[in-house]
Amino acid sequence: MIIVCVGSLNPTKLEGVKRAFKAFFPTTEVRGCRVETGLPPQPIGLELVMLGARVRGEKALQCYSECEFGVGVEAGFVKIGEDYYDVQVAYVVNREGLYSYGFSPAFLIPRKFAEQILSGMYRELEEAVDHYYGTVKIGEKGGFIKLLTKGTITREDLVYTAVAMALVPFINKELYHY
Repeated sequence: MIIVCVGSLNPTKLEGVKRAFKAFFPTTEVRGCRVETGLPPQPIGLELVMLGARVRGEKALQCYSECEFGVGVEAGFVKIGEDYYDVQVAYVVNREGLYSYGFSPAFLIPRKFAEQILSGMYRELEEAVDHYYGTVKIGEKGGFIKLLTKGTITREDLVYTAVAMALVPFINKELYHY
């Protein structure tokens, strides 16, 4: 049994992490734990999103003594041209200190929402989306992408993809010298 600790209690993150690890390590137990990143609620810029994922993953590894892997998942904005895209970044670290990042597909944030967050009207995308759609904590219920894709793709799917990409070096040790 592999015990994986996730730096979040968000059910969408936990489910995505669980799906990714079980794809490669069928006997996996996933545990969530609350961690503080000390970063803004809506990270903007790839470096800040990656930092949030790393802080979450490293703190998660310390949540329980049985943790073999720590996983941090952070969603944030990346500016490309004049537009902002939402991306999930996963950071996976093991007890030996070996780590890797993985990224989900990114999707375009409507300019209206990006502007509301950048102006300080809302602290994070979830608040803007919940206000517009009348949802409550959409980030824990499939995410904004679930609304945008009419249920075809969920935040769990994006987390799964990001974590699976972060696991590539761990499942191909001979290529990555782990």
